[in-house]
Amino acid sequence: MARVRGSKGFFSRKMRVKQLNTSFELLEVLKLLGSGNTATATARARGCSKSNITYWKNKLLDMGALRLQTVDVIKIYSLTPYGSKILARSDKASVEPVVLEDYAVKFVVVESERARVDWVKLGSPRNWQQMGFTIGNVKVEKTSRHVIIHPGKLKGFDVDELEVTAGRIIERTRALLENRFGMVLSDEGVPLHKPIYRFYSEEAKEDVKHGTCIIDGKSSTDNSPPEHIPHEEYNGKERAKARQLLPDSVRRLEMKVDTLTQITERLTDSVGKLSDALCKLIQPDVQERPESEVPSYVR
Repeated sequence: MARVRGSKGFFSRKMRVKQLNTSFELLEVLKLLGSGNTATATARARGCSKSNITYWKNKLLDMGALRLQTVDVIKIYSLTPYGSKILARSDKASVEPVVLEDYAVKFVVVESERARVDWVKLGSPRNWQQMGFTIGNVKVEKTSRHVIIHPGKLKGFDVDELEVTAGRIIERTRALLENRFGMVLSDEGVPLHKPIYRFYSEEAKEDVKHGTCIIDGKSSTDNSPPEHIPHEEYNGKERAKARQLLPDSVRRLEMKVDTLTQITERLTDSVGKLSDALCKLIQPDVQERPESEVPSYVR
């Protein structure tokens, strides 16, 4: 059975958005290891030491771009969906990865479980008991009336796709609870909150130096716990999509400004040449005419 390295370090301080787009070596190592090559074979292909490949390999594992496929005498790695997207989008430097915060959904418990579930007590907020357990990387919580499924943080490049992925994880977990443990849940679930998206940008690092910024109660820039990593946060899909398009919009605006500047410079040059030409046409005529006949505005 394939083993996947844990998510510790997935949002490490060492991870930089620009590195994903500009580091040629990181992309090459990702491509070679993701194709099933061993670290030794990758080092040979890259013409570098194995320790160098190990350094990049550990980064890629922590980012969630690679997973350990085989644990034996020989270690082989494979691409995760996120790793595949990095390679697919590596030629588009303007595309930034986006993180969908835990988009949890609550279901009504119609019938409790019939099989034994190793619930762990999470606390007793407001006099009601809260229990929970994990299935893989998915956390399931149970109250007296509801089951809450937490798909966890998801990372990618497509806002819509992230929500679809979260929905699939929740549906698979719901089916498992019903099929394996005999629970019966309501047909429809209710999200605990609107989808929240994060961008770990270079701009956020500069902005948080001046304190947390909240805009319209729907967007913010902060470095809140437990990660303490500067990021931009947006409530709602539309705002996140607009943020993704921002770099391209700025670039198009810069191109328009450059074009307008060039046109202005050409017009200024043309006006100057026209003025010089008119002066040359008027000047000889003025010199030949008596001073009394020369208009006052030319004297």
